[in-house]
Amino acid sequence: MLNAAHFRRLMWDGSLDRLEVQARSAMQAPVEGNGNAAIVEMRLRLVPEYVDRFREAFGTEWPKLDDARRAIAAFERTVVSDPRKVAFDRFLAGDAKALTAAAQRGYALFTGKAGCIACHHGPLASDEGYHALGVPRQSLYDSSALVQVAVRWQNAQRDAPRALYRGAEEDLGRYYRTRDPVDIGKFRTPSLRELRYTAPYMHNGVFRTLQEVVDFFDRGGGDAPNKSPLLRPLGLTGDEKRDLVAFLESMSMDEPLLVAAPELPPMQPLVEDTAGSCSPNDAPGGGAG
Repeated sequence: MLNAAHFRRLMWDGSLDRLEVQARSAMQAPVEGNGNAAIVEMRLRLVPEYVDRFREAFGTEWPKLDDARRAIAAFERTVVSDPRKVAFDRFLAGDAKALTAAAQRGYALFTGKAGCIACHHGPLASDEGYHALGVPRQSLYDSSALVQVAVRWQNAQRDAPRALYRGAEEDLGRYYRTRDPVDIGKFRTPSLRELRYTAPYMHNGVFRTLQEVVDFFDRGGGDAPNKSPLLRPLGLTGDEKRDLVAFLESMSMDEPLLVAAPELPPMQPLVEDTAGSCSPNDAPGGGAG
């Protein structure tokens, strides 16, 4: 979610356009939050501090689920890189000493021989386009039953054709959005900001280090039916690869952008009434049967 506030579309396949919609998806999707909307909203009503805060922020008698999603999205929009703490941003602002010599050589490779800037440009270092790279298969599919179930479920719930659903062992990418076979295996160009702190890399987390990522692109990517024509073998030397990694790391803040976990307010306890049923003690909006 780092810098997600600035993307036009969200998720690797570009299927969502607003953080509020993403919050709903994460809250209720079976593979993620698996939350029942009515139960989630009722549980919010049982937290007195949330009742007070939602009333103050939204003017409602008790928390509404749509407002909870707005609150989540509002918080996410604050989690963005601070350019004053990013070496590359300071360099662009005129501080010639902000980048090391290695990072400056890497910048020249990024915009020249390596050709990274073809897709990684602009403030986010992303064209926000979708490309098939032939990223290697995630080996967890062979060893984790949960991964196998999650991938199959994702394909089924997104109405992938039966033949494709039965044979696919990986995320189908942009295809979920367009239903065009030429988009199978295409994923949104990720931002390069905060790379130093956001391993593993690629849509399936197959690479653990930036060195592995650079090696992959130096080979010209992998094999894919819809592979981007922008990919080609680069012929980088070992020193050039290290310089490129140094530059990529310069687009991260000097320290990781961490948010301390808040202390969650307590829920109001359920009490048993004289009829033997449980209800929240003085909960707004009535009792929970």
